[in-house]
Amino acid sequence: MLKTPYYLIDKSQLLKNMEKIAYVRQQSGAKALLALKCFATWSVFDLMQQYMDGTTSSSLFEVKLGREKFAGETHAYSVAYADDEIAEVLASSDKVIFNSISQLQRFEEISRDHVRGLRVNPGVSTSEFTLADPARPFSRLGEHDPAKIATVIEQISGFMFHNNC
Repeated sequence: MLKTPYYLIDKSQLLKNMEKIAYVRQQSGAKALLALKCFATWSVFDLMQQYMDGTTSSSLFEVKLGREKFAGETHAYSVAYADDEIAEVLASSDKVIFNSISQLQRFEEISRDHVRGLRVNPGVSTSEFTLADPARPFSRLGEHDPAKIATVIEQISGFMFHNNC
């Protein structure tokens, strides 16, 4: 008898998806990161890491999992970093993405020697599910004002565009 929950993963089907990711990476030059929030089944990381550039994580423990179990880059992102976790997040990641200019400013000093990015909300909806739509009315997910973003451009090295969850 199998204990539940039991997750059965067909590696041949997973491989087909990984090959599609490899094709997109090759044709576009883009990087592909595994979002650990969506899939943290490290028993197949050995297969997946051959086709991806690393992981992206939204919590301290996801960042640590990515660093310890998946080859490549480890990106950290969170809507709200805790003061008592930010040093460990930085120590366990290669890049950190800040959700807002105020968050970037709050952790500017401690993250000064780290590769930093800023989440940009282009205000484009791709989801009918309002809760998962960063462009929904009154969203605080990412910055949307180009003039405000320009004031911190020297403090970051890139942007994250996250259009839906």
